[in-house]
Amino acid sequence: MEAHVLYRGAWPQSVSKLAKYSVRLVDGEWKVTVSYDAGVGLRYLAVEGGATGVAKRVNAVKTALRDKPGGAFYVNEYRHLLVPVGGGELGGAGSLYYCAGRLIDEFRFEYESQPLTTRPVRPDGTPLEAGERWIGPRPGIPYVLAAGAGDIYYKTPALTEADPPTVRAGMTRKVQLTKVLHNRQALPSVIQLVARVRGHKGGRFYVNEHGAMFTPLGAGDGDGLDYIYCGQISPEAWFPEPQIELVAGGGTN
Repeated sequence: MEAHVLYRGAWPQSVSKLAKYSVRLVDGEWKVTVSYDAGVGLRYLAVEGGATGVAKRVNAVKTALRDKPGGAFYVNEYRHLLVPVGGGELGGAGSLYYCAGRLIDEFRFEYESQPLTTRPVRPDGTPLEAGERWIGPRPGIPYVLAAGAGDIYYKTPALTEADPPTVRAGMTRKVQLTKVLHNRQALPSVIQLVARVRGHKGGRFYVNEHGAMFTPLGAGDGDGLDYIYCGQISPEAWFPEPQIELVAGGGTN
């Protein structure tokens, strides 16, 4: 009998509406969507046009756990599909996070008849350079550059070591890159990428399914912030990939 195990990695929790994907009913069919900041206060709802099967997999997890279908989900830098269950449609604080497997195919979005991608590229397809404005959709997993720019960390609800795990009531877990990185010599490389944009005061940044790092900075369009591309994470200088213990409706690869 299939069981569903809490995800042991970072739970995104409280992020903006632009920092997540969503499954919605579009013309009577469940589709993956993403809200896109089109500038000057405009928001565009892009609908995925491919056949990834992600909407079905997300809904399978939610309905199996007696939650209603649809709502927010996330894809992290390991391409794990993270599904918040409970806690409301926005999937924030109070939700429990499960994994629906790994994203295999690319999402296909369009804006004004042009491809809309979460890869770090310019409209003409050439690569973004670190320090340039992030122009794509913003779903991602939040991390924090510590004050002093000496570490990167995330906070998430603490789970027990039991199998299957449960949430430890009233307790959070802070995971620091300096504590889990085996190759300490690689640490400055990733920290410097973010620090060049955020400075030594530190602050929040996001990492998406392509390993792209971008951070809100200053005043701009849409929600009052510009997002700046910091660069790419490197597997040898990043948090270890959490094990996917069980997947609903699909494999782990």
